[in-house]
Amino acid sequence: MDESFVVGLKRDEMLRRRRTVRRVRMIGGGFTLLLSALGLGLSISLTIRMGDLWIAGVLMIASMLFLFGSSLVPFLQWGKLKRWYAGTDLPPYALRMTAAALELGVEGAPAPVVLPWSAVVGFRRKRKLGQPLLQVVVQPGVTAGLGRRGGLYSVASLDQPVEAIDQALRYFSNGVAAVAR
Repeated sequence: MDESFVVGLKRDEMLRRRRTVRRVRMIGGGFTLLLSALGLGLSISLTIRMGDLWIAGVLMIASMLFLFGSSLVPFLQWGKLKRWYAGTDLPPYALRMTAAALELGVEGAPAPVVLPWSAVVGFRRKRKLGQPLLQVVVQPGVTAGLGRRGGLYSVASLDQPVEAIDQALRYFSNGVAAVAR
């Protein structure tokens, strides 16, 4: 018998989080764009008023142009992120534990990332922007191929409580892996 423990994803919660990420990026980008436009306007105004010290004003304008240009990045990435979300379905599950390994469903990955228990320390509880998260912790020197956001799961999007995940980790890893408090 192939015994396993599967932690699924709450689809509605994951889609809500995707919308929140897009909205926060747009609000942050808009705020930065507004501030950089104000800074650019002020630096142009000061350059005109400086008279003989116009070279310092040109330096201010150049720095504000750089800030203004970089504040456009979230707007350019918004379309790319929207297309990626539309073309990338959620993984079938967040975690799957068997006696042999821990399998991690990673958004955008063609297949789950499989980590043998010898490579896994467990999960660390952390908070980001007030949201409780579980982060996979691997042994030093192990490159898990998780990518930038792989191995980081919002507790609210998991269909199993953290206590059940901890018990399953301890059981399937023979006590080697656990959820750190």
